[in-house]
Formats: sequence, structure tokens, C-alpha cells
Amino acid sequence: MKIASYLIATVAIIVTTTNTFSQNAEIEKRLVEYGISADNMFNGFGVEHSNYTCNAKFTEITTNETTVSLASFDPRKAQGSQWILETINGKVPGNMELKNFNKTHNVKVDNPNGETYESSWEIIKDDEHFFVVGLKYSKSSLPHKYKFLAKCRAEMYVDKEAKRLYKIRFYNEGDLKFKIFKVIKLNMTIVFTQDAENKTYLIKDEHIVMDAKLLGQVVEIKVINEFFDYKKVK
Repeated sequence: MKIASYLIATVAIIVTTTNTFSQNAEIEKRLVEYGISADNMFNGFGVEHSNYTCNAKFTEITTNETTVSLASFDPRKAQGSQWILETINGKVPGNMELKNFNKTHNVKVDNPNGETYESSWEIIKDDEHFFVVGLKYSKSSLPHKYKFLAKCRAEMYVDKEAKRLYKIRFYNEGDLKFKIFKVIKLNMTIVFTQDAENKTYLIKDEHIVMDAKLLGQVVEIKVINEFFDYKKVK
């Protein structure tokens, strides 16, 4: 009986591995058709991995408050000082605001590229407009400020006509922590633009809508991060 159970389990593993390999091969083949490599598609979080300066507008909206921060990024500066917080709600930031900003944005990044579990790859949709791939990231590979995405599934949308990555959508599979909030529902979308000359993907904006618990109450929080004025540096 034990031998039979072992054989059944072994066959199940072989079948699952074969199916995963087959689907992954199909996904990589399709990406090549659209001029996209798997590494190029699945990696690259934040602007920190790029050789571009940019400006940014960070907006956080809760029930009672809206906070708008303006900042700039320069990859030529040493890690830990590449992001500069310019203003918060039109005012010069104080020491505590600078400390909180640096804790989020100016953390040393050993690996700016997230790695996926290849066993999680799947074709979600394939219509006349988009080729959509589902996947999941490993927590250890994600940059500090994106660690929460390890508890999310991701869907990557390839624009078939433009032949480029258009956006990534994330949705949580369980409760997670975002900054000081315990989040019970999250929907996040990262939209990309592309420097056509250098074939480089750059983040255009990030939209996050979440239901979070705050002081025992469930509140909706919106975060909108916009990046613009990209300039390539030598």
C-alpha cells in the first residue's frame, strides 16, 4: 500500500513538473514573438534599477487626510542618498518626515530585480489586445519597499500590438503589512512607459487601492506614485 502511494505521488510530481515546464516554454516562446525576454519582463522594481534621473509625485489619500510629496531621483549619487524629498504639501519637510522618507526610499538595494517562482507561471489571458501572464515573486528577491508583494499574485500584461510590457497588476492572497497598515485587501497596478531608443522600461505610475485596519476600523487608502521627466545619464 505504501509503495502504491509512493508511486502515485511520484507520478503526480512528474506530471506537474512536465506541465509546468511545457507552459513556461510556451510563455517564453510567446514573449520572444513580442520582442520581450522573460528576464526583461519579470524583473525591475522601482526606478532605482535604471540609469535615468527623474522627478516624482507621491500622493497618499486616507479618509481624513491627503499627503502630497514631491521628490527627485539621481542614480549617480551614492545609494542611500539617490532620492531627495523636496516638499510635503508644499512645505519644506521636517526631520521626522525626512527620516520616514529615507527609510522607505533610500534603503540600500542589493538586487533591484525580483525573482519569480517558475512553477507559478501561467497564461491568464490571450486575446487580440493582450497576452497576460500570471506569476508570484519570492520575498527574498524583492527590494525592501516592495516586500509586501510576496503575498500577492501578479498579472503581467503584454501589449501585443505595441510589442511591449504595458502593466503589472497585483492582488493579495492574504493579509499583509504596508508601512504601518495591516492590509486585508489590496489592488495595485504599475503602468510602464518605454524609452524606445534604449529599449528600457520605466515606471510611469503606480496606483494602489487597499482596505486597511487602523485603530480597529477598516479604512480605504489610496496611494498614487507618478514618475516623470526621465533623462538618461552616462
